[in-house]
Amino acid sequence: MSQTVSRRRIAVIVLMVLSLVAAACGDDAASTNDETTTTTAEPDATTTEPGESSTTTPPETTGSVPLTASFRGVTEDTIKVGVMAYDFDRLADIGVDLGVSNSGDLYVAALEAINDRGGIHGRMLEAVITEFLPVGSTEADEACVRLTEDEEVFVVVGTTLNEQILCVTDLHETAAVVAAGMNEERLSRARAPYVTVGATQADRAAMFLDLMTDAGILDGQNVGVIGSVDVSETNFRTIVEAFRTAGYDPVEGLIGGNAEDLTESAREQGIIYQRMDEAGVEIAVSTTGIPLEIANAYDAGYEPEQWLLATSMSGRGLTSEGVPHDYLDGAYSVNDTPVGTTGQPTMDDDPLVATCIDDLRERTDHELPYSLDVPVNNILSALYACSIATILETAMTAAGPDLTNDSFQAGLETMGAFQLPGFGDATLGPDDYGASTSLTPVRFDASTGTWVPLDG
Repeated sequence: MSQTVSRRRIAVIVLMVLSLVAAACGDDAASTNDETTTTTAEPDATTTEPGESSTTTPPETTGSVPLTASFRGVTEDTIKVGVMAYDFDRLADIGVDLGVSNSGDLYVAALEAINDRGGIHGRMLEAVITEFLPVGSTEADEACVRLTEDEEVFVVVGTTLNEQILCVTDLHETAAVVAAGMNEERLSRARAPYVTVGATQADRAAMFLDLMTDAGILDGQNVGVIGSVDVSETNFRTIVEAFRTAGYDPVEGLIGGNAEDLTESAREQGIIYQRMDEAGVEIAVSTTGIPLEIANAYDAGYEPEQWLLATSMSGRGLTSEGVPHDYLDGAYSVNDTPVGTTGQPTMDDDPLVATCIDDLRERTDHELPYSLDVPVNNILSALYACSIATILETAMTAAGPDLTNDSFQAGLETMGAFQLPGFGDATLGPDDYGASTSLTPVRFDASTGTWVPLDG
């Protein structure tokens, strides 16, 4: 196998994670993959109001109730929080450079900000980081076991790899507040509190379909949906179901598990594209967010009238796979935030975003530029870190001094409507566990290789 094919094989597996728009973890405050680092921040002498990263203000701390070791990972003085972190630096070492670096220290910094405000009812958050290579499931499972069994954390935060979340919330009955990836099965199997910053896959698919319908893109068009078992079969099936519910009869194109054989994947995708042509598909919907899928379509000579991408991919990623930007010129997609679009530089005009980024810049070594044309940019990781911290602080405070899985679940369900930095409107409540309630529709501009918000 050539070096190029080997790199692409790894990229296929790795980017299944990134289709969730999940961000990073790790760095100076983080451990290597073989070690776990525990960081406990000291409280500030002066307790202030919760930070401005949310419009939801946690209830007043009750100082009259004695604190106890109320649950696993909770003592009279501390709450142990496990941070799951993708090891992007090791990915770069093996040839998959995604333009981000390890950023688990951003999560630690966001937790330290809570401690500086007095913690949760006087308890300090104790961060435990574990990094893993998001290729295959072995290291992901080891990371779960390290945090839930060895460290016995109360809650896991950060980014998880597909079904790995079940190791946390089902097998080990540990609470999780993570970036994204929630679907109906994962939620139904959770035996501990489980919420995501991003919308559930079903809600995201419905919002995607609504946006494309409102833009008049789907009017009277024959639709085909393309996906891969290796990347996210659940996302593919969720989007197919959304189209069927809306009255469409999409042509389905799901390839099998061929992550170890790119030649076979390309052959299968070629067959799918031929079937799409024969069925008269005018609108091709990609559900993976992987440039290699588009590269295979380009190589096969497949040219629908319009591409829709349920998760956008970078112009740099397309270039690295040999796809001319003109091939996707005018394609539509959606983003959870303006990150990665021409709207990113203006995010510093949003007070919630600016407060988040400014604070994390001061607490870490990350520059966190708003500019698009920089080699490394962890701004999305920062927004996830601040958003997760907002949810943790609000729900844990609402849970009261007797912190358990049950009281934390009750705290999450009282949050209602609030704002998250970069993600905008959000809600959490009974039967509502994917926080973000909005998407940013974008269109690809081949002349600049960038995604442009439709309202920009």
